[in-house]
Amino acid sequence: MASTTTSTSNSKSRLDRIHHKFKAKVDGGNFYEASHMIKTLFHRYKSQKKNEDAENVLYESIITFLQHDQNESAYELGKLLIELYQSIDHDIETGIGKILEIIKKSTEGSPSRADFIESALSWTTKDHKHGHVRLHEAVAQKYWEEKNYSSARQHIIHTTNGSLCASFLIEYHVVVGFPGEIDLFVTQAVLQFLCLRKILIANATFSNYTAKHPGIKRQSHPFNQPLLNFIAFLLLAVEKGNIEQFSLLCEKYQPSIHRDPTYSAYLDKIGQLFFGLPPPQRSGMDGMIGNLMESLFTGPGSEAITEGEDIVMETEDID
Repeated sequence: MASTTTSTSNSKSRLDRIHHKFKAKVDGGNFYEASHMIKTLFHRYKSQKKNEDAENVLYESIITFLQHDQNESAYELGKLLIELYQSIDHDIETGIGKILEIIKKSTEGSPSRADFIESALSWTTKDHKHGHVRLHEAVAQKYWEEKNYSSARQHIIHTTNGSLCASFLIEYHVVVGFPGEIDLFVTQAVLQFLCLRKILIANATFSNYTAKHPGIKRQSHPFNQPLLNFIAFLLLAVEKGNIEQFSLLCEKYQPSIHRDPTYSAYLDKIGQLFFGLPPPQRSGMDGMIGNLMESLFTGPGSEAITEGEDIVMETEDID
């Protein structure tokens, strides 16, 4: 035990000395030398199977580079960190904290950041089919903070926080949308959540959006916008598993559904998932849209909630 403690202490002392030397080079503006020193040291540790030392020296150096706006150098080391995690089959829940911290401290303007995020998400797919939810949430919040709404939107749909999603969609609409699109922003999100079997999040997103949006502020239907009434009834039909209600809704609200050509493809998927309907035969543009939707739900980027989870929502008949 004493020998192990001494070894750990020596390792920490050695890493501290290296970090001080590295930081001195960075503070002096010798960024290339600093980066070269860390990469050389990393490869030495890795070859010696000192994986914890290799991880720590990379992480500390990445944070230091980010603090000095040396983003490209930071993400170059970040790529090595992900490769290390992959090569040693590192536990995702243990390593995710460092990745999240790197993203939180990152700044916009570096094209390499997107590559780092993609690599990190890819690494987490071994345990999380479409990427770790916490990682998606951190990325979404970072882009949101930077007012990069379109990029944030791509990740927030893969989170598990309906209230957060609703707040984002409200701001997204108020800042970049037109008044007549007030219902479109939440509709697409709810349909996508349902296609991912995220029933609870679909409900939470819808109820928070309609209650808090300054242009709606209603707890429940009827709404002034027919499309919102359609979504409210759709959520109830999914809860009940009532195929007759679902079919009636899709027929009655055709004018609203046709406002966006992707809605029909989403609804086809929802019909298959929750009502046992067969996939439709599509051709031409409809087929292209359907294929696009299918790739969205089978590729990296989401995680399905188990079927059968309770839905907290008031039930009410369509009539």
